[in-house]
Amino acid sequence: MNTACASSERSPDETIRTQHETLAALPLINDFLDAVPNMILVLNHHRQIVFGNRAFAGFLGLKNGAEHTGSQSGDGFGGRLAGVLGRRPGEAVGCLRAHLTAGGCGTSAFCHTCGALLSILNSQLLRAENVQECRMLRGEAGGADGALDLRVWSRPIEVGDEVFTVVSLVDISNEKRRAVLERIFFHDVLNTAGCVKGMSDLMIQTELSGAEIREVSGMISESAGQLVEEICAQQELSAAEHGDLKPEPKTVESLELLNQVVRQFHATSLTKDKKLVVAAGAEKFAFVSDPVLLRRVLINLVKNGLEAATSGGTVTLGAQLNGDRVGFTVHNLTVMPPAVQSQIFMRSFSTKGSGRGLGTYSIKLISEKYLRGLVSFFSNAEEGTQFMVSLPRLTG
Repeated sequence: MNTACASSERSPDETIRTQHETLAALPLINDFLDAVPNMILVLNHHRQIVFGNRAFAGFLGLKNGAEHTGSQSGDGFGGRLAGVLGRRPGEAVGCLRAHLTAGGCGTSAFCHTCGALLSILNSQLLRAENVQECRMLRGEAGGADGALDLRVWSRPIEVGDEVFTVVSLVDISNEKRRAVLERIFFHDVLNTAGCVKGMSDLMIQTELSGAEIREVSGMISESAGQLVEEICAQQELSAAEHGDLKPEPKTVESLELLNQVVRQFHATSLTKDKKLVVAAGAEKFAFVSDPVLLRRVLINLVKNGLEAATSGGTVTLGAQLNGDRVGFTVHNLTVMPPAVQSQIFMRSFSTKGSGRGLGTYSIKLISEKYLRGLVSFFSNAEEGTQFMVSLPRLTG
């Protein structure tokens, strides 16, 4: 079977049964593995699950009707893991990429950047422990309930004349999110606050004319406004992840919204040597949505576009009415590398370095979970990069 990454070959069901029974027969194997709080699964050389512990079964939401994962549980071959034995890890946990190809988990082009797959393959190849971090999207939209950050340990073990891979999984989503928020506050918020202090000091230490005072005061006001925006953005994201965000739908006019977004970036460093414009063909129409949340989504998209655009480049905003749906676009001519495209919308992923994520993740989270919309993008040499946000024209 064709594959864009790892092997698609699988062991037959009878082999899976034999491998599972071999492991289940080991003395105290269930007791030892179930005593470990981390999720543990055992894979064969085709990366198929042949054993797992209580924590892994609980993570999958499987019934705990059996004390052990072995077949001696009384509810058939495989006990409480009967439904996932023979599957690969991504298929068992519901990774969005696991069913993109006929070969399943590990065989799509996106799988080249999967930390779990890299950990497993490296361990199998080197016959040694390998530790990686894995970003995963689960569920239909991969929103707040589906975004997952894992630390994955893989190491080989020999049982009889066979070599298996023991994989331990720890959910580090909260750890990664705290690290990102800390970096954002230390970098963005403190940087903006530093600008406010610097200009305030200028007013105190320098004799300025009336016109100069008004100019510096305006700059201070603008920087203070950006500081408030940064803090509000993090508050909204935190509320969105915890399910506490309450949209407040109002009538919005499309071109007025786009012009507000453009004004947000007036005289900021992001627009230096770059242009931010509303497309000449942008349509004017009224619709119902939460203007604050939608403006936050578009601001994040524009910020990403300006950061990606080269000197002299242009970021263009568009608006289209299509029946009972409205669409907004943000376009620039820069092309994203394939590795970046495969991880867009994943929490903690950023092209700007470790700990700088949440931008596109928050865009997807707010748009799809709270604004009832859809977010998509394309990026190629012919057309550049464009993000699209599609929303219902009327809510409720």
